[in-house]
Amino acid sequence: MRSAEADKKIYSIESLRTERERLRKAGKTVVQCHGCFDIVHPGHIRYLRMARSLGDVLVVTVSADDVVMKGYERPYIPEDLRLDNLAELGCVDYVALSKDEWAGPVLEAIQPDIYVKGREYESKVDPRFAKEKKIVESYGGRVVLGSGDVIFSSTEIGRRKRNTLDMEQQKIQRFCQVNEINPARLKNAISAFSDLKVLVLGDAILDQYTHCEGARVASESPIVSVKPVSEEWFIGGAGLIARQAAVLGAKATFITCCEEDESFERIRSGLERFGVEVHNLPAPGRRAYTKTRFLVGGKKVFKVDRGNPAPIPIETGDELITMLREQLEAHDGLIVTDFGYGLFGPTLANAIPKIAAKCGKPYFADVSTNGQANILKFREPQLATPTEDELRFALGDAESGLSNLASRYYTASDARGLIVTMGRRGSLCFRPPQGEGARLRTDYLPALEINEVDAVGAGDVFLTGASLAELCGESLPVGMYVGSSLASISAGALGNEGASLPDLYEFFEQRVELAGE
Repeated sequence: MRSAEADKKIYSIESLRTERERLRKAGKTVVQCHGCFDIVHPGHIRYLRMARSLGDVLVVTVSADDVVMKGYERPYIPEDLRLDNLAELGCVDYVALSKDEWAGPVLEAIQPDIYVKGREYESKVDPRFAKEKKIVESYGGRVVLGSGDVIFSSTEIGRRKRNTLDMEQQKIQRFCQVNEINPARLKNAISAFSDLKVLVLGDAILDQYTHCEGARVASESPIVSVKPVSEEWFIGGAGLIARQAAVLGAKATFITCCEEDESFERIRSGLERFGVEVHNLPAPGRRAYTKTRFLVGGKKVFKVDRGNPAPIPIETGDELITMLREQLEAHDGLIVTDFGYGLFGPTLANAIPKIAAKCGKPYFADVSTNGQANILKFREPQLATPTEDELRFALGDAESGLSNLASRYYTASDARGLIVTMGRRGSLCFRPPQGEGARLRTDYLPALEINEVDAVGAGDVFLTGASLAELCGESLPVGMYVGSSLASISAGALGNEGASLPDLYEFFEQRVELAGE
């Protein structure tokens, strides 16, 4: 609870500009500090006390959550609490929140007599600081570099204390608060799924789980010897997306291209059982891809992939494009997922955005992390949901930060939305910048459930939830939350059954961040 004294210190930038004029007329020397001030530690306090000693009043401007550039998990402390923390300090006279990406605009607004930065800027090359210094000196102010004798770092403190500070749940709660995510809104969105017709295009994939007894070294050679006892079959990839959409209430149609053998019939019958309409263009030699995992005691021991990755014949490709065009006219949107097995050649990949644009329907895209599918082959998607590795592979960059990669992805793809999934670390949403020179807007959502049993299919159901939410008019963060919920449910069980509606509603009821709404 903020004290009455602290409450008096918190200003808007505009009201602070007016107060600055009053202080100027009174002959007061105004000192300003600017930064994130995430976890306020002794180093911050020494720095602020030093700054306050240089003048009559100390103004501290704080970077808003959306513009803090310290990695996807920062800031640890939300902006309102960071303001409160600083306002409670006796050495601080005024506190204001800055929604600009650097200190320049607030320096121009307040025009402090002295602008104080940490001593690390003596050797740090930062073009933004150079511009800030120029602004201050342009009206006769001066810049002072200094700090206390003891050096601390919010980043290091956060890293050391992460396991003892229950920050992940606070971040999830903050995500829901900022994006107005509550049970009623989620229920309304999911109820609207039943009004949707979604078309899904991708390879036919089967996931086979073979449960075995014993895992010992064979006598004839140092190889693992197991005895199969039972098996389970699951529909994977694009088929799973179609099934998940149907289970959530949408009318789903699945289009693929493969040989019509026993494996395909297993997929067809499995999907039709859930009301999915299946269209296949027969292609001799392109068998449904089967991934067999051998398990002992519920743990995966090894995996065998069976299939024949191959491009589709030109004539079949033409038929597929014609079918896609006809089907999309009768649907609300298209979801495509490329596992790199040859279905999405250049002709089809180039045709998809054109068909979607001509039909006036959005399409959503994802790829598989096998090093053969590139998310950049899909231009102008409404939303893309690659993993971090898939995005790095597409851009050929293993080192740059995710914000840099996302910006380059938007430039290269003309996408309208991007969510980067990061497994147990959660997901990161990048929304296109609004206006020339603006930065990407970001939202970070930690993983909702870290007790992972089997992640197979989690990315597919994430894409399903995010796509359906957007198709029914919901925001990207709401879609992100729905997709994360489905992925959490799916990853919590062996196999890739996806999640049922009762599963999803029960999951929402158990979520702390949704309680009391």
